[in-house]
Amino acid sequence: MVHWGWGSGFLSPWGAATGMLFVKSNANTQSTGMIDFAGSGVVHMVGGFSGLMGAIICGPRRGRFTHGNVKHFTSGDKVLQSLGVFILWFGWYGFNCGSTLKLTAGMANVAGKVAVTTTLSACAGGIGATTLSKLIEGTYDISMGLNGVLAGLVSVTANCAVVNPWHAIIIGFVGSIILFFGSKLVQKLGIDDPCDACVVHGFCGFWGLLCAGIFCIDSNVQYAAYPGTPNNACKTGEQFGMQIVGGLCIMVWTVVMTGATFLFIKYTVGMQVSEEVEMDGLDASEHGLPHQIEMPPAPPIGPIVMPPPMPAAADDKDAVPDLGSV
Repeated sequence: MVHWGWGSGFLSPWGAATGMLFVKSNANTQSTGMIDFAGSGVVHMVGGFSGLMGAIICGPRRGRFTHGNVKHFTSGDKVLQSLGVFILWFGWYGFNCGSTLKLTAGMANVAGKVAVTTTLSACAGGIGATTLSKLIEGTYDISMGLNGVLAGLVSVTANCAVVNPWHAIIIGFVGSIILFFGSKLVQKLGIDDPCDACVVHGFCGFWGLLCAGIFCIDSNVQYAAYPGTPNNACKTGEQFGMQIVGGLCIMVWTVVMTGATFLFIKYTVGMQVSEEVEMDGLDASEHGLPHQIEMPPAPPIGPIVMPPPMPAAADDKDAVPDLGSV
């Protein structure tokens, strides 16, 4: 997949050995190839749809779906979730900005712009997902808001260098909508994805690829130093068609390859642990850790003893000394 999109494969803007798709006789309408600047498709779609196939073939956890109802298990420590998301967010600047590959020849300016679009999309995704959870579910779901940040980051990863900053706000916010309703759809289909990884990375990754065709501007593509520019592929909609083809190719390849891999594992060594191990938790079976923190018993609380009342003063002179005479 990396060869197709970033090497010399048929989707790559850089030296596709078989020639670029949608090449026309007029050089000004030549396709740039699939724009996936930092990997919404090549990285995140592959991981997201791999997770989807794994969840489908492995099957849900015991008790997750009962008579058409979804049982919500504990989602873990919110503090550790927040720490993990902010570590990822920080690393994303290396992921996206570092995809300029150099800081010379004006690419430092591109990296700065990428940092801006990355930040705006992440913020819009987090705010959007948190707001949706409040409006629809009635509570500010911290886990959904944190996943919204990741949805915004994934959504802008492909297009961060070829869109304007205000575009990134829309991209991240729509990514949060895809996350919220995509999570409900996956549960409705009886697919148990504990972290919504297939939605965050797979669905939002596809959205990010499409955004590189919907919101791209030809001058921005040239500014990001894509080969074959200047052209008018964005203006004519040709780039959008290229993004659809690229996204579908990634999806089909991933589903087929990982589906075959997981089926092989399922029917050889198996995909699920025993019910006893599942109930105890893999932390216990694999790492020897208790499935919950064992707190020492609290000391017994005895009867509350009130102090005796203070004796009443004989008169005001005895109660309050005359400080002026001291």
